[in-house]
Amino acid sequence: ERKGRRCDFGSLTFATAADQSTMLSTLRAPASRGAAAAVAAARVGPSRPLPGLRGLTSAAASRHGTAPSRPSTLAAQRRWFSAPAPEQYEFKAETKKLLDIVAKSLYTDKEVFIRELISNASDACEKLRFLQGSSQLQDIHDEDIPLQVKLSVSEDERQFTIQDTGVGMTREELISHLGTIAKSGSLDYVNSGDTDASKIIGQFGVGFYSTFVVADKVEVFTKTCDPEKGSQGYLWSSDGSGSYTITELDDVPRGTRIVLTLKDDATEFAKLATIKKAAEKFSSFIDFPIFIKEDGEDKAVNKQEALWMKTSATEEEHTQFFRFLSSTSYGKPYYSLMYQTDAPLSIKSCFYFPDPDNAPSRMFARDPEVGISLHSRRVMVKKNADGVVPKWLHWMKGIVDCEDMPMNISRESMQDSRLMEKLSMAVVRRVLRFLDKEAQKDPEKYGKFFKGYSYYLKAGIIEDKEANNGRHKDDIMKLLRWETSKKSKGEVISLEDYISTAKDGQKNIYYFCCPDRSTAMSSPYMEQFIQRDRNVLLLYEEIDEYVVNTIEGFKGWTMVSVDSADKDFELDLDPVEEQKSENELNVDQQKELSSFIKSVLKERVQEVKYSSRLVSSPAIVTSIISPHMRKMMKNMMAGKEDTGFGSIPMTLELSAKHHIVTTLHAIRESNEPVARIAVEQMFDNACIAAGTLDDPRILLARLGKVLEMFVYQGAGFDYAKGEYVSTTGDSPPKPLEAPEAGKSKAEGGSKFEEEKPVVKKAEEAKA
Repeated sequence: ERKGRRCDFGSLTFATAADQSTMLSTLRAPASRGAAAAVAAARVGPSRPLPGLRGLTSAAASRHGTAPSRPSTLAAQRRWFSAPAPEQYEFKAETKKLLDIVAKSLYTDKEVFIRELISNASDACEKLRFLQGSSQLQDIHDEDIPLQVKLSVSEDERQFTIQDTGVGMTREELISHLGTIAKSGSLDYVNSGDTDASKIIGQFGVGFYSTFVVADKVEVFTKTCDPEKGSQGYLWSSDGSGSYTITELDDVPRGTRIVLTLKDDATEFAKLATIKKAAEKFSSFIDFPIFIKEDGEDKAVNKQEALWMKTSATEEEHTQFFRFLSSTSYGKPYYSLMYQTDAPLSIKSCFYFPDPDNAPSRMFARDPEVGISLHSRRVMVKKNADGVVPKWLHWMKGIVDCEDMPMNISRESMQDSRLMEKLSMAVVRRVLRFLDKEAQKDPEKYGKFFKGYSYYLKAGIIEDKEANNGRHKDDIMKLLRWETSKKSKGEVISLEDYISTAKDGQKNIYYFCCPDRSTAMSSPYMEQFIQRDRNVLLLYEEIDEYVVNTIEGFKGWTMVSVDSADKDFELDLDPVEEQKSENELNVDQQKELSSFIKSVLKERVQEVKYSSRLVSSPAIVTSIISPHMRKMMKNMMAGKEDTGFGSIPMTLELSAKHHIVTTLHAIRESNEPVARIAVEQMFDNACIAAGTLDDPRILLARLGKVLEMFVYQGAGFDYAKGEYVSTTGDSPPKPLEAPEAGKSKAEGGSKFEEEKPVVKKAEEAKA
């Protein structure tokens, strides 16, 4: 009656076929030994005796309506039961401890047993197909049965069943294949006391034994496909405690059927919905039909073709497969790539690049999942192959199938880092070179692609250097695009294009980090490059500064920022004719003005010097770090100003020829208050040009004074005389009262500090 399983042979009822075989051994025991001796004779090793022997002959007699003698009863039983007793085997190592390590440590997710069993079933079918295709098998058992895999569950009996119609196994193959875990030094490993399951990787065929994660008992019904090896079926059974039994059975179809009796904490795998979801997850691309028994019918699970296994595919096939991977019913891939190779690894793959209009937003994607999955012989090993595809390519869709990926290890742990590194290098390099080829084939199409995914490719430069010491740097740099000062807005070029259009003898690649094109072209830092007709890369994204600092150079060329200090700008390549100015400050005057400016700006500048890089602007600021990087550092260090990063001093560079500078030198003593305000404003203007002014609101008061001066001078007020004068000379101005708070120059007052002039009479003001 145990678990409701009964098999009725003649006049007796048994719980299982194993009990039937045990009963046969009991009946064959000599009668003189008695019932106890007969039971003992039926035992095989530590197996339990069959209960319920009492009243055997009376039960048989009552069912047949007669009471035969003992000899005739035994003869009848011998005729009815000819199957041999189950044979018990001990695993060749202390597998109880070993199985505990494998089943509970190696696998972190219980549902992996479904993946392992589906993989094994697929391999069994594939092997049979190969043997037939290579003419190694002329005849097979049950030729009319197609190659397929079936899954079923019984929630009442807590059972999960998977059956394939593949090669099947003989007794020797059962011992060899399902005993693999006992080979290769497992006893030494267990005796060492080490419980690190990762060290088992590569030594044992532990995939099948993942079933003991969820099952109290595992039964394997199998029969070989090869008639020359026999037609006997077998039952392999074990509870994972260190031994297993093999029993001969009749009427077993070709292939293998595995029945799991589930543990109390794994009953969810006896539910149809759970198994269906897991099967769809792990078997979408198995090359054999997989069915699940649902409502008494076999319903197909895997309907999608494994497109990456084909050597070519149509555009429509790519579109359908892309939609399948994206879980959508619309959209087309922008680029499609099928990649197959046998060296350095056996790889079959396909990749899809989504439309750049649908590029993922960076706003909320803090830790995005990689959209490429890893397979091995069509079976999914890892849904998100982040060990193969880096995070900066997470937006791609596709599948990588590597046949060299060991199938006899946990597909979760992936401990073979060298294998993963080889696979990753081959895949990423192929993807990058494919994009470079597409960029050369159709620059306009690639330009749209780069606009959508530029941030991720640039992030790849930085992440690749940190993770792989710049393994893919050269390939990524070929894909980067930027606007330039000599091209129109929106037109981008590569670094190779920049080098090809550079001036003879030039060895620097000049760039400028700026918020937009108009700001860049009006910047004082660009003046000498525009004057000399030099091409400058315009970098608009904040990540660009980190990128150029990471790559440092390209093909022997050095990256130089136009707003950097003390750099060789190669001015001798294209010298320009100097315009002489009569008012240019001499060396002594330059020193005098420098001292005055330092006294005004104090610690905000570390040096004041004169530069020839300025053309039409009076001043710029430079530093040991670029202004753009300085601004980002200040934002990063917000609230931590005491560290010193928030107040890195700058160098003020002046043009000794500019009229503002020469005039400033002239009034530094005659009108010091005005000169001081002018120095402050000139420095702030330079900071605005550099983009490093912390808060422009501090300029409002000073700008209000400057605006006041312009307005009243436009109205005819002479600050030198402190009165209104006629600006046209056509008629004398109306008498206006000078500002009451005004002070003359002799009194030491500043014209800049005068208050607004007051109109004496309303009618005069109106006039």
